[in-house]
Amino acid sequence: MFSKLKCPIILVLSFIVSISGCGYRTKSDLLGHIDTVTLSRINNETQEYGLEEDMTAVLKREFSRHWGDGSDSLFSANIRMYELLPIALSQANQPEQYRLIINMSFIFEDLKRNRILRNEKNYEKMYDFYVVSGRGKPPETLKEAKQNLIEETAKDIVSGIVEEW
Repeated sequence: MFSKLKCPIILVLSFIVSISGCGYRTKSDLLGHIDTVTLSRINNETQEYGLEEDMTAVLKREFSRHWGDGSDSLFSANIRMYELLPIALSQANQPEQYRLIINMSFIFEDLKRNRILRNEKNYEKMYDFYVVSGRGKPPETLKEAKQNLIEETAKDIVSGIVEEW
């Protein structure tokens, strides 16, 4: 009895496995002809020293997961604002939680077809973090939080470009 059921079950499972990945895409059809990207120097209008260098390094890494370095497309960006705000205070009026905010504009150009594919004038990303223990998340230093904000920002920007329909 078990051997009679084994074959149909295997066929059904094979069918389900074979169709389950059909809808997933890593790159949109709009970008199928693009194999490479160039990152122009990121401008930093803020007072945060080195922010543009850190952002460039992480963006390069994220773009390299999808494209090589070359001249099919061009990504250029401008960091317009970087701000640290206290958002939760202790009873002694000392900051326990902060919010980092970055605001950027960026353009992603298709140089093969001479088109602007993404022109974001007011991209903003926030990252909240605690500097004290016992709040559900481990405390972070400003340096760690800044790196996490940069990582999340770069991943968000690149995945938004790559997966855009």
